[in-house]
Amino acid sequence: MNKPVILALGPNPAWQKTLFFADFRFRQVNRARRCSTFASGKGINFVRAAICHGAAEAKVLQFAGGSNGERLEAFLDREKLPFASVRTAAETRCCITCLGESDSSMTEIIEPSGPIGSRESDELLALFRRELAAGAACAACCGTTPDGTDPDFYAKAVKLAADAGVPLLIDAYRGIDGILKSDAKLVLKINRDELAELTGRETVADGLRQLFAVSPAIRFAAITDGPGTAFAFDGKRLAAYTIPPLSRVVNPIGCGDTASAVLLSELAARSDPFDAFRTALGAASANALNPFPGHFECDDAAGLAAAIRLETVGEKQ
Repeated sequence: MNKPVILALGPNPAWQKTLFFADFRFRQVNRARRCSTFASGKGINFVRAAICHGAAEAKVLQFAGGSNGERLEAFLDREKLPFASVRTAAETRCCITCLGESDSSMTEIIEPSGPIGSRESDELLALFRRELAAGAACAACCGTTPDGTDPDFYAKAVKLAADAGVPLLIDAYRGIDGILKSDAKLVLKINRDELAELTGRETVADGLRQLFAVSPAIRFAAITDGPGTAFAFDGKRLAAYTIPPLSRVVNPIGCGDTASAVLLSELAARSDPFDAFRTALGAASANALNPFPGHFECDDAAGLAAAIRLETVGEKQ
């Protein structure tokens, strides 16, 4: 039986450098014990996690430019991670993660991304349209767009998915007001701080109810909060997920992307949405046990998911 195909629109990839320190100290000279470099960014991490989970096939569609873009594509080729790129005049950004091994601290340094021209933007949208027509089961918009990109880029992508009848997961929160009022079929996966900024509401419950009141598009919303309580809402049932603490954290980068990928993979496989999100949270926790974003051990993910307590905290009759 063929697996469902997920497209990840990840317009802002990064050439990633991760530095490991015995003890990272601010405002002091820090000498790394080791360093790793690899292709990253929310769309790439999403596809890596979807493939690791194994319930769906996945492919990232992205911009790539300059020598960093060449390094990134060469790494993906070696990794055998499915991708398609639109080459850009602007250089692909670099990101640097500094990990303190003694206390599991993390500091992320993100370069600004170069502007994307209208021709390049239109080319990626055309690529997305062709890939949708080839038989995608669902798609995801992963992360911010590069600085200077058409502000309607995601709105146009959402319309393409809606026209193709393909459900879409949104892992973004800036500039999506128009998307939320579209006729698309959306799953929203953002974190607690992003929900507060998007809705202006202090509590998760109030923010979710506000979203569903103004958006005919959202069918399911999943809200993460790192190791804190996560929430899910389908317009009627509000559920809370208590996540057991990890004994150690190697690298938290990519946990949100992993949650998005596994959630959408499980939804594509027709799993119950609330159970799918618990599976996704287990995978996100397992991701934190590895230095490579979007990678986890499936046995670890299953065990962690089984330990997550799921309870209904509000339900409309």
